Amino acid sequence: MTFVVRLMLLAALSTAASPAFACDPPSLGASQKVVDSRNYRIAWRVRPDPIAVSEPFALEISVCANPGAEPVESIAVDAVMPEHRHGMNYRPSVIDGPDGRYLVEGMLFHMPGTWRLIFDVRAGGATEQLTQDLTVE
Repeated sequence: MTFVVRLMLLAALSTAASPAFACDPPSLGASQKVVDSRNYRIAWRVRPDPIAVSEPFALEISVCANPGAEPVESIAVDAVMPEHRHGMNYRPSVIDGPDGRYLVEGMLFHMPGTWRLIFDVRAGGATEQLTQDLTVE
């Protein structure tokens, strides 16, 4: 992904509406998915959509903390295939954006099947892990 495309994605992320509730992440559009934990809510979507096997893709992520939870310091993303007991062949990079938004580049699913996205939210010196499964055809 070129630098210009990255800047365009970050600009798009920064123009999303502000959250109306303390833990309502800004909407990423109709194709977004949401995963919750006790302390955090993550809204995410893929670009391009749908994910194509063996083609790189990016994730746009919006994270918010529930009332009383520590503020998010950073986020890391990975993915594994639980049925095959292996992960991706590449390590993605996370670019911090404004207001709890992140762009994850370098994602690539090298085979079809069920993948588990792993979101590690770092806050208050601890890491909380959120996961969500998706099927790639």
